[in-house]
Amino acid sequence: MDNKNSTSKALKVYVVATHLGWLIISPLLLFIAGGSWLINRFDLDSWLMIVFVLLGLGVMVCGVWTYMKQLIITYYGDKPPPKTDKRDYDY
Repeated sequence: MDNKNSTSKALKVYVVATHLGWLIISPLLLFIAGGSWLINRFDLDSWLMIVFVLLGLGVMVCGVWTYMKQLIITYYGDKPPPKTDKRDYDY
């Protein structure tokens, strides 16, 4: 019984970590690689690459922010996560 619960928790952690990785990688690939391809394909100015990089970073940050906010609401509800006691030295 305990092994099944442990496997379920490990699978949940794997799903969250994979989703975070996807949220980080996909906008960067889409905007940076796609922007580079567009610049080379249509012979655009090279300064536009900075715009594509900033767009990729902005979409990545917004995606991770909204996912983490939803994850916190899912696990902790509307209340903020519990604070740890700084005086607790039970390690």
